Amino acid sequence: MDTTGRPLVYIGSYTADTDGRGAGITVCAYDPETGELTPQGEPVATPSPSFLAVHPDGHTLYAVNELEPHGTLSSFAIAIDGSLTPLGTVPTGGSAPCHLAVDPTGQYVLTANYGDGRVSVHAIGGHGAAEPADVVISLAGHGPDTERQTGAHAHQVVFDADLLLVCDLGSDRVWRFRFAHGAATPDTPWAVTPGTGPRHLALAGPGRAWVVGELDPTVHPLPTGTPAAVEAADTSVRNYPSAIVASPDGRFVYVANRGPDTVTVLDVEGDTIRSIGESPVGAAWPRDAALVGEFLYVAAQGGDAVTALRRDPVTGLLGEPAVVLKTGSPTCITIGPRRG
Repeated sequence: MDTTGRPLVYIGSYTADTDGRGAGITVCAYDPETGELTPQGEPVATPSPSFLAVHPDGHTLYAVNELEPHGTLSSFAIAIDGSLTPLGTVPTGGSAPCHLAVDPTGQYVLTANYGDGRVSVHAIGGHGAAEPADVVISLAGHGPDTERQTGAHAHQVVFDADLLLVCDLGSDRVWRFRFAHGAATPDTPWAVTPGTGPRHLALAGPGRAWVVGELDPTVHPLPTGTPAAVEAADTSVRNYPSAIVASPDGRFVYVANRGPDTVTVLDVEGDTIRSIGESPVGAAWPRDAALVGEFLYVAAQGGDAVTALRRDPVTGLLGEPAVVLKTGSPTCITIGPRRG
């Protein structure tokens, strides 16, 4: 299979460090016709890379190592063939980091530390490697869930131009900061219904987003709008939504459902969102999802598999799932630079 000019796909997996069954980061080529993922060499060893991010210039990959009580951030140089060479690992200054993002200028990488609700700001050195955090933002607050919301839990960091958005599962807020030159200046946060537990968001245009709750399966349009329930057909198990992905044209939103092991398809009309379908993912506990070409890829952590569902760009609906990669405890899917 000639993969020249096609983007690579990077799969992160929990390792034995956190009772996972994976081997680290798997570099894959993908077939745009079949959706098949083909590993390129052996996985790159790094402890429990729960989320990955690629530098805007395509030369460096970053991974948060979800370790307790001291999380780390690892950097890898991306070769012309997509292979990875370790550049170093630094502490995040927080516990159990689970997400990260590179700022639009390419000068900083930020990590969301779930365990203690901290957001760490790491400068990027001349060779692309992240440096130890020199700024740590401590979030505060709690929610009504006495088991999951006794304190702040930063679950995702996203940039919307110069605005930094932080999903805080613990305080039922999406924190907002103006970000410039490594400094974060607080802006007015977005609040959701108490007990929602904001996990991840998808941008819906400048200054707008769709955020999904992990504790209450709902999608909230922010800053304003009416929440939409994410209702699964199988009501015998509790739904813990995870990933939320918007289509490139903004007409559809996809939410992965752990428990029912499905993806809910939602139609977007302005500030209104409604469910129009639900598709099985073909494996257990879908933790992350990403659109690559015609396919929605799903990392099924409990099923030790990545599955692919072909997407109809007109209706937004998804086809039958197919297992395209067997790998232990996959946690995230990240699109890399194009080959060649």
